[in-house]
Amino acid sequence: MVKTFRCETVEALEAAIAEAGPDAMYRGQCKHWPPTGGSTSLVTSFSRSPCVPDLMIRWSHYAKRMLRRHVQGWEDRKDLATDQAILQHYGWRSFFLDATGDARVAAWFASHEFVSRPHGEMVEDCHEDPVVLISDLAEFIPAEGDGHVYLISKKACRSAGIGYVHLSEIATKEGRPRYVCQDAYMVGHLEPSGLPEAVLLAHLVVPVAVLLSYANGLSTEDLFPEPEVDPVFSDLLEMPWVRVGPEDDSIPFFKRSLPLPEYKLHVRKHMPPTAAMYRPFWLGDLRDPADPERLTHFLCSAGVYYGTSSKPSSLPRLTRILEACDGLVVEVDGLVYFGGRGRYVKGVIVQKRPDNLIAVSEIGVEHPGLQIRDIGVFQGWHFRVQADGIWLREVHEDDCDCGSDEHDEQLKLLGRVEECLADGSIEHQSPGFYVERGVRRDSDPSLVREVHASRAEVDP
Repeated sequence: MVKTFRCETVEALEAAIAEAGPDAMYRGQCKHWPPTGGSTSLVTSFSRSPCVPDLMIRWSHYAKRMLRRHVQGWEDRKDLATDQAILQHYGWRSFFLDATGDARVAAWFASHEFVSRPHGEMVEDCHEDPVVLISDLAEFIPAEGDGHVYLISKKACRSAGIGYVHLSEIATKEGRPRYVCQDAYMVGHLEPSGLPEAVLLAHLVVPVAVLLSYANGLSTEDLFPEPEVDPVFSDLLEMPWVRVGPEDDSIPFFKRSLPLPEYKLHVRKHMPPTAAMYRPFWLGDLRDPADPERLTHFLCSAGVYYGTSSKPSSLPRLTRILEACDGLVVEVDGLVYFGGRGRYVKGVIVQKRPDNLIAVSEIGVEHPGLQIRDIGVFQGWHFRVQADGIWLREVHEDDCDCGSDEHDEQLKLLGRVEECLADGSIEHQSPGFYVERGVRRDSDPSLVREVHASRAEVDP
């Protein structure tokens, strides 16, 4: 049974924390739930909320990209704790419990209640077209009654085989992300049972007024710094907006492509060109009918596009489809953000080249505000196609020389499409189109009309 102490004064709270010594990590909650089945009320955010697979996969994809972009020397070593740190601290959920090495931070969380609400703001995009942007506006308000601080033993966690990671390991090259400001730990992972009582040194029940005094003036701004300070938060705010309705020609509504609590409103009356407002479209619906290139399109969910897999040993089904056309296009219903500030990736294209070579490249989209300004192809890698469906890498003078392993990721995506063709989850729907089950085939009609009208204006 965990020891529970009531601390009625700051001095009593200080004494209880000092007694735990350097072995302690701290967790603050404004509510306590009685333990069940040998666990505590300390359960992960994942266990409290249902799984949304596509959204979880997208969050995981972007978390790794942001760690690579902002953390000096970061490598993808499949370390779940650091991989999920972004998810846990910026608005999604994880298989871990977040804790802190600073008792004042735990006291602040124990004395504040999180509340959020949707907030719509009518603004103009960079072309002065009206849109409504819906944000998740959040705040921490002072709680009432008692708060709860849990002292977690590092030694007991190690003895129980429970890991913990201090997130200074992923401090950014510049700025201070919120998990550094919070002196955060990730404890676990703990699915499905939560943190066992045996690793708790104590449970402190403390009046909110005492906790506020002990927190010594900490504020939301201290623990959740603005994008000028936090480069991860800044990146997340640059993600595209996605249309959520209505499906007519009235003023469109958008929300962020990743759900993100905001403690201040980050929209402006006149949004910059780097704020893309995505209306669903498939590249095949935007093509010029006079374009002679015969492309076969594969329309995928986020689960397939952002998923993880090993490099395929062969691609026989895609090879057979490629034999009957000029190229393959694999795309996701969305814009893939890569830090380009206004430029995005829409998918991957496979194009035939002379001498039985093919080029595998990403498709880039320049998308200021509501409009598509340009669609093009980034430099990629070349492969030689064998009769058995094996694609062998072949160095070519037109290859991209960035040195990034992102080109391997493009091949892995093609491998996932190959698997979906094999299991029937991607099916041939109409000439030139294969569609994953559950994926909407239609494009936003207003966008399609605008693109074709724009093309008609510039064509002689």
